[in-house]
Parts: sequence; structure tokens; C-alpha cells
Amino acid sequence: MLMSSLAGLFLLVSFFAGKTFIQYHSKAQQTRASIRKTERMIRDTQRDEKQLAKRVEEAVKSQKNRVEVVNSIILKKSFSWIEFFSDLEKSLPDSSYIVSLAPSLTEKSKMLLNLKVAFSNVDDLLKLIDNLTALKFGEIKILGETQNDRGLLISEISLSYERDI
Repeated sequence: MLMSSLAGLFLLVSFFAGKTFIQYHSKAQQTRASIRKTERMIRDTQRDEKQLAKRVEEAVKSQKNRVEVVNSIILKKSFSWIEFFSDLEKSLPDSSYIVSLAPSLTEKSKMLLNLKVAFSNVDDLLKLIDNLTALKFGEIKILGETQNDRGLLISEISLSYERDI
């Protein structure tokens, strides 16, 4: 009787173990199928991402010139001429005046400038250079000097002006 009870218990445990094995084996197959599907989706997504990145790169290349033109227009429009002329006026000594002015905007946030300024003496020229240096002007070079018929010193100056954007 003990043997038949043990045999029955063994059969009962084997039945439940087999049933559990079959359930988990089925779930494992479903999980493997799900993993394969997810891996396939990842590969598809990576392929799509590469294609999209390539299209974006091509679009950037094709639109680069337009963007550069628009950016240069924005830079030119954003330049504060009022601030520039105000700084230039602040730098001039009282007895000096501008004879000519030739600005040229660069691609960057800088303006190159050639100007001729009339001075009553060399000290005013030195004062102008000090004042320009104290403001946003740089790369100051004296290109030449002449004296006009009224005895004023006319200096041709090259410089740059860094603008705020």
C-alpha cells in the first residue's frame, strides 16, 4: 500500500511537473518569438534611422547656401548703426571731425572700417586712438597722413569694430 501511494504520489507530481514544464516551455517559445520580433523591429528602426540621417544630411547640403544667405541678411539687419556711430562720436576729440568713412561688413560679427579724420594736432590723433581702443574698436592702423590747405592734419585710419548680436 505504501508503494502504491508513493507511486500515485509520484504520478501526481510527475503530472503537475509535466504540466508546468509544458506551460513554461510554451511561454519560453512565445518569449523567444517576441524577442525575435523586437530585434527585427530594432533592425528596421536602425535602418530607417540611417536612411533618415542620410536624407537630413542631403537636405542640409542642398540648403546650406540658402541658410548662409539668410544668416548674412540677419547679421546685416541686426547691426546697430546707432550704437556704432555713437561709439565713433564718443571717440573723437572735440576739435576733430571725420572727413570720410568707408565701412564694410564681414561675415562674422565684425565691421572693417577705413576713415579719414581731420585733427588740429598730433595729440588729438593720439587721444582718438586711445578712445577707440577703450571702446569696441580694434586692429587700429594709421595708413597715412597729409596736411590740408587749412593746416589740419588728415589721417587715414584702418580699424575694426566688433558688433553685438
